[in-house]
This record gives sequence, C-alpha cells and structure tokens, in this order.
Amino acid sequence: MRPLKALLTSISFLMIAAVVVVIISIFFSVRCHDWTWFARAGAVVTLIGGVLATRRIIRHGVAQLFIGKDIIDGGHSPPTPEEIESLRQDRLDRVAAICSFFVISAGTMIWAFGDLLNRVLH
Repeated sequence: MRPLKALLTSISFLMIAAVVVVIISIFFSVRCHDWTWFARAGAVVTLIGGVLATRRIIRHGVAQLFIGKDIIDGGHSPPTPEEIESLRQDRLDRVAAICSFFVISAGTMIWAFGDLLNRVLH
C-alpha cells in the first residue's frame, strides 16, 4: 500500500491526528486569546471524520468498489490468506464508519460553537 493511502486508511493515525489538531488549536487559542482557532480546528476534525467514513472507498477506489459483487463464490476450505485479510479489512471499515460518526459529530460541534468558549472562559 502506498504511504499516503496507508495513512488515510489507518484508523489510529486519523484518530490521533484529530486529537492533535484539537490540542494544537487549544494551545493557539489560549496563547492568542482567540478561540476562533479552536473553531477552525473543528472543520479539520470534521474533514478527518469524512476520511474515516470513506475508508473503504480509499482502499478500493470507486471503480473497484462494486466489481465482483454479483459473483457467487462457493468458498474455500480453509480460507485463503487473501480472504482472511479481506475480512479483517471489512471489519476495520466498519470500525472506521463508527468512529467517523463520533469524529464528525465532535468536529461539527467544535466548528459551530468552539469560538464561544471565549465567552464562557472570560
């Protein structure tokens, strides 16, 4: 897998990136006394959530996503390493979809209301 594609499909990397963006934005907001930095970070976090939500498409590409869905496979006994890896990646796609809901929700709330923290804290 290419390095960029590997990063964009890594759930742990994307979750850590979202947290780092929030932490850095809080630092800048406190330092500059301007909570719009925090609100802007919400847009980046929301974008990261969108990448999580589209993990399967990033892995396969749009054209490859639907190829072979109409083929009935009798299976193998035992499963091949490729089938095992495919099942593992499908499970990770589901985990990424669940995580994306929470990341997009948090990012949207930060984006919408993050600058109002200035009024609460002062």
